Amino acid sequence: MTTDEVCASYANSGTKITCQTMDDSVLIEGNREALEFLGNLLLAQAKDVHCCHKSIEPNGAGSALFTEQSNIGIYIHRLPCEHEAAVNSWGGT
Repeated sequence: MTTDEVCASYANSGTKITCQTMDDSVLIEGNREALEFLGNLLLAQAKDVHCCHKSIEPNGAGSALFTEQSNIGIYIHRLPCEHEAAVNSWGGT
């Protein structure tokens, strides 16, 4: 299953996660199904042979997967990076 397929299957189920910044931490909160979604998203990204990254945001792509309380998105980046120069330009590794 691709990351897009994972997102689509959970978006249609009404599953939502909350992602918030908290001092020096990031809170990721949700019920069992929401945390399962996040686990499946990570596994799908780990297995993706075509793309090294996936981003979902509460006010952008993937917004159906976030609660209204969310104030930060999720950017998953697998190494080695196929676009290392582009990632280094924004400060990633």
